[in-house]
Amino acid sequence: MAYAEMTSVEAGLRFKTRAGLVVETTGVSLHIESVEVNVHEVVIVDGEGQGNKYLHNLDYAEKT
Repeated sequence: MAYAEMTSVEAGLRFKTRAGLVVETTGVSLHIESVEVNVHEVVIVDGEGQGNKYLHNLDYAEKT
C-alpha cells in the first residue's frame, strides 16, 4: 500500500519502523509539496522514546 500517496490514514494503525520502533498512527497527516509525498504523524508506543510523536513516511515501515 502506498501510504505516501494517501492524504489521510486512520488513527490506531501500528507499524514497526526500520529502526525497530513500534509506532501507532494518530490520524494527523501532512502533504510535503516539495517532494509530492504525504507523511503521517505517529507516536512511539513501546520502548525508548515512548510517547514521542513525529511525522513518518509509512511506506518505509512494516504494518503489524
